[in-house]
Amino acid sequence: MRCFRVVDSPIGALTLTWDTGLDAVAGLHVHDQRERGPDSAFGEPDEGRCAGLADLAGELDEYFAGRRRRFGVPVDPPGTPFSRAVWAALTEVPYGEVTTYGALAAAVGRPRAAQAVGTANARNPVSLLVPCHRVVNAAGRPSGGGPGIARKRLLLALERSSP
Repeated sequence: MRCFRVVDSPIGALTLTWDTGLDAVAGLHVHDQRERGPDSAFGEPDEGRCAGLADLAGELDEYFAGRRRRFGVPVDPPGTPFSRAVWAALTEVPYGEVTTYGALAAAVGRPRAAQAVGTANARNPVSLLVPCHRVVNAAGRPSGGGPGIARKRLLLALERSSP
């Protein structure tokens, strides 16, 4: 079973989804994110059944306040083996730093797959937890889908200004 809750954040409303069978976060989407999917995919509204959502909401508050650099809630997003490899590599990009699509492709053993990495990055169903905002183009500028370029810039600025 899946349950969800919507929380406010500095980058807009976030839909948090918990998979009770996996006991892990299955989704974290900005309300108007292109790859968000329909509301029906998120399950039932959380009514205290998914304690992990309260933990996640607390960790997000700490992140946006500049007091959290890594998330501790379990995350198990659905995806292809390639996408999951890209997302695992994304979790290794340090807080406040960036990498490129090409470097990420090399990190997953597919140095010529920068475009495929970009696609996996844009389809990341747990943005922020798997920090897709830390990937920039070869010129060093935020690009691509996911939560949007303006939000990527805001998140990078937040991380770079945190002590």
